[in-house]
Amino acid sequence: MKAKELREQIALSCQEHDSLYGRLVKPINDMLIEIDADISEKTANQILENLKLFHEGQKYIADCHLDESNNFIEDGIDALKNGKLADGALQIFGAGLNFASFASKAASFKNFNAHEMINERFKLIKNSLSE
Repeated sequence: MKAKELREQIALSCQEHDSLYGRLVKPINDMLIEIDADISEKTANQILENLKLFHEGQKYIADCHLDESNNFIEDGIDALKNGKLADGALQIFGAGLNFASFASKAASFKNFNAHEMINERFKLIKNSLSE
């Protein structure tokens, strides 16, 4: 499935699963549709699942952001390795934004070391792209 079709599914799901999370996802997704930004099926499916689960009260919003961060970092690395520099840069940027959202929301509720997690991500990017 093409990125535009995947992103259109996300837009519809944001409307169907109206929630704080959906209202955060929708405007960014709309911007990315406008510039024809790539997205993997794996990442799109994770976002669709998160929209549903958050709406049903089965998933905490910070965990939704962490899922997105993890998926976008993988997508970004793959895109950069395959010479898709613009999409790779957007995805790495999205991974960072989502990680920051995760960290700011989870800090009051979870015991985790954000600096250690950031360092792991820095190393993942550096090592993956140095191969």
